[in-house]
Amino acid sequence: MDTPLRKLTLVCPKSIEPTLLDTLDGLDPPLPGYTSQDGLGRGSSMDLASTAEKVKGAMKIFTVLMVLPENAIPLVLEAVRQACPRRQISYWIEPVLDFGRLQ
Repeated sequence: MDTPLRKLTLVCPKSIEPTLLDTLDGLDPPLPGYTSQDGLGRGSSMDLASTAEKVKGAMKIFTVLMVLPENAIPLVLEAVRQACPRRQISYWIEPVLDFGRLQ
């Protein structure tokens, strides 16, 4: 039986984007691919936000989305944990019902 696919989402402060992306790009075995996008995070914990972000009520963040085999997720999370020891990195894992490319 094939290993089930999962979608891993990471949400991080914008300030650690270069470190996180370098970590993901340097994984061995390499990731099959991922998408990153900028955004604004809102919530009760703004400890790491700049003064301007606190006034605005939103912190600059970026999100990384990837679909990968379930058994690869612990390796990715541990690499991120070691490279980016920040308490404001959130993640969640979702089942992938189907995955393919339109031809």
